[in-house]
Formats: sequence, C-alpha cells, structure tokens
Amino acid sequence: MFLIELTPDVENTIRIVWWIGLIVALIVTVIDVYFLIRVIKAARKIDSLAGRTLAAAGGIAGNTSALKNLTATNEVAAALIANATPIVNVADAIDKKLTLVSNFFGGGKK
Repeated sequence: MFLIELTPDVENTIRIVWWIGLIVALIVTVIDVYFLIRVIKAARKIDSLAGRTLAAAGGIAGNTSALKNLTATNEVAAALIANATPIVNVADAIDKKLTLVSNFFGGGKK
C-alpha cells in the first residue's frame, strides 16, 4: 500500500472537493426525487383518466354498435324505394283519372 504524506493544504483541498462533490450529489438527488414524484403523480392521473375513458369507450361502443348494420339498412331502403316507384306511378295515374272524372261531372268548376 502506498503511504503518501499529505500536507495540510492538500488535505484541506481534498476535503473541500469531497464536500463539494457530496453537496452536488445531494442537489442532483433532490432534483431527481422531485422529478420522480412528478412522474408518479402524472402516471396516477393517467391511470385515473384511463379508467374513466374505459367506461366512456364502452358506452360509445354500445351506442354505435348499430352502425355496422347501416349498409344492410341502406340496401333495404333502396329496395323499398325501387318497389315503391311503380306504386307511386299507379297512384299518380289514378289521381289524374280521378281529376278528369271530377272535371267531367263538374266537380272542377267552382
């Protein structure tokens, strides 16, 4: 083992550097703890909001589940319109004939 005799000036310098290092380490540790506490608080808030979001997402999924049937509904509506068109044409023809009959018997005159 090396035995080095230190002069009082060197010994004091080493102590001063050592204390400065300890103080800097303490400051860095306090800053790290502060940021760690902030991260933990943020994580807890995210967890809380995620729990609320999960409930809302379930409601949204339930409320929009009928949308998957929208294509089938549109196809049925198109078929209904296609089948109703001849009925509308016949009804228009009947209306025109009734108007002619009404006019023939004087119902059209006031």
